[in-house]
Amino acid sequence: MNDKINELVRRISENMQNLEFLLQAEGIKSVNIRFPRGVIRTADHFRNRLSFINDYVLKTNIAYHLMLTDVYRWILNRFDISLTAQEMLIKEGISLIGNIIEAILKHILKRLSILSSDIGFSKACTILVERKIISKEQKKNLKWVWDMRCKEHIFTLPNTEYGKYTLEHYNKAIQVWRDLEKSLQKAENEGLI
Repeated sequence: MNDKINELVRRISENMQNLEFLLQAEGIKSVNIRFPRGVIRTADHFRNRLSFINDYVLKTNIAYHLMLTDVYRWILNRFDISLTAQEMLIKEGISLIGNIIEAILKHILKRLSILSSDIGFSKACTILVERKIISKEQKKNLKWVWDMRCKEHIFTLPNTEYGKYTLEHYNKAIQVWRDLEKSLQKAENEGLI
């Protein structure tokens, strides 16, 4: 980074800390710091990428959740959040991706006229492999995201979560999502869905 950026980052960090001290001293619970414009892509941007979803409501709701991934990306790349708080933010980001993937898989099965309600995540992936929509490697990666997402069920966790989530995990989840998106776009163009 250049000196100008370093100095600006230092001043912003110092000002935010000073603001927090003042808010605590005054007992003020809430202020509105303007989130930078242009960071969060629009719902239209994401809807346009989701051509393989033919349900407008689902497409729009997924677009809204993808907008939240922009917020996670920005926070993780711009703030020095450490230790457990950072890990929990990463975990929530991965869970969000898992939820998006689950919704899309259910929708794709519906488009393929496979409507059985007892089809789980793994079986849905197997069907997509059998139909040559995704690869076996993608299935493995999707299952990894799903297993990470299922850690949302806190009462089932056998151990503490400290030291379990890294930026590499988050980046992997995002890449798994991007690979699935490309595969579904390709499958739609080829008439497989």
